[in-house]
Amino acid sequence: MNTRQLRVDYNNKWPEKFEFSIESEFLTLLEKNGIKQALTLVKLNLSEEYQFQFYLGYLLDALDMLPLRPDLAFDHVWKALDSEFFIIQQELGDKNCSRFDGFVDKVLNDHNTAATFLQYLKLTPYQTCEYAAKRVIEASTETDDHATTLFKRAKNSLGKDFILKFVQKYQPASNGKPSPSDQRKAGRLLKLVFSGKEVELDGAKFQISEKQLAIFLVKVVLANSRNKRFHGGVFPPFRSSVAKMETYAHAYFLLHISYGLLLDVFLYREYDVTSLSSVNSTMSDNAGFFRLLFGHLK
Repeated sequence: MNTRQLRVDYNNKWPEKFEFSIESEFLTLLEKNGIKQALTLVKLNLSEEYQFQFYLGYLLDALDMLPLRPDLAFDHVWKALDSEFFIIQQELGDKNCSRFDGFVDKVLNDHNTAATFLQYLKLTPYQTCEYAAKRVIEASTETDDHATTLFKRAKNSLGKDFILKFVQKYQPASNGKPSPSDQRKAGRLLKLVFSGKEVELDGAKFQISEKQLAIFLVKVVLANSRNKRFHGGVFPPFRSSVAKMETYAHAYFLLHISYGLLLDVFLYREYDVTSLSSVNSTMSDNAGFFRLLFGHLK
């Protein structure tokens, strides 16, 4: 049965529920590996701090989406992080400082943080790289505020010279989009970049630093994924005929990264709800789950 009919049937049979084929496939993958969830949590102590309880509320909303809808879980965690971004910006007292840059600097430089999301850089799924490449290339010719902001963020994070040569190599067609072939090639190049490899564009060699990749990941990949979904710019991923296991890999990657960042907030805000060792141990387990479930994908 095609997904068009399945979407209609789901509506007509609600509140009865059934899984779409990719959802059933993912549940089978979890069962095969003897796990119920693709995310494990840090055990938390009680804190009466309002902001902690505020963030925790969003995290609980995220957990209700699992295991089948990591995309929606990511949306909820991002709401908590977005609130923290603005608080950091206010604390810095510099309106010219990007709230994303300020947050990444805090996570990377505060002695209380684990910055466990850095271990995920080399785990970045190919689909995530292809998605990011496509959006940067499209944004290079678009004139709306969202596109110009995204392109500026890309240049500020990975470097203006790299991004301009990257777009020059994989130029968008007349429809403003890269060709399918160029999109795949651009995604593979970003995959090399996230793997820590040196790449060459138009005779120039680039070795992107870990900090640059961290900023690009937060302010371009995560932020744009959230914005496109919030503004209805993407088809619901797990109700689509093209959904595949790579779709789950991309969504769980975003979720794992954002959850690790939220734990860093708990640490540097000194809510006393967890410890550095607990966060490191838990996120190491999560990275292991990620490799176990999605490591076989290209």
